[in-house]
Amino acid sequence: MTVDASAWRAAVLDHLMTAGGPACRHAAHYIRAHDVQIRFARQSTGARWTLRGDIELNEPAFCLQSNPTDPRLLGLVVHEATHLEQGIGLALSVAGEVRGWQAEFAARAELNAPIPAIHWRTIAQLPDPPTDADLRLARAGMLRMAGYRYLIWLLPLRPNWWTRLAERLGARLFRGRRRA
Repeated sequence: MTVDASAWRAAVLDHLMTAGGPACRHAAHYIRAHDVQIRFARQSTGARWTLRGDIELNEPAFCLQSNPTDPRLLGLVVHEATHLEQGIGLALSVAGEVRGWQAEFAARAELNAPIPAIHWRTIAQLPDPPTDADLRLARAGMLRMAGYRYLIWLLPLRPNWWTRLAERLGARLFRGRRRA
């Protein structure tokens, strides 16, 4: 059976709107308002955001035949939508990644599929704004769960000159060329 990508994306967003709470609805609204596409690509993480403003889910873990109501898939979509909304400068920092993990944790709870891992709970309960010590603790927990292929260890704790430079360059490169 062939599944239409736009119908599948619509089903994902509809489920976020109807089954989720504030975190899910916020992400769905952002994705619709900014015409964020949801694609699939091989990668070492569950999902990622792109400079073009898309979300790419890990293939082969997810595909158009994946259930659009899968809480794990929906949590990843909320996580990556959070990064897109943050912008490149914040998204390329531990502080930005913490917010992404917190949004995913909240989304999964809203979808009645909470994440049981203690490291997730620790990250979800960090104060806002987190201290540098909190961010170091979060980075260590992320590395314990995801391993060194998860490149959080390369990111600064907070946005800095190079993340702001990446944001400026990304905006220049993709201005007016959001879709291929």
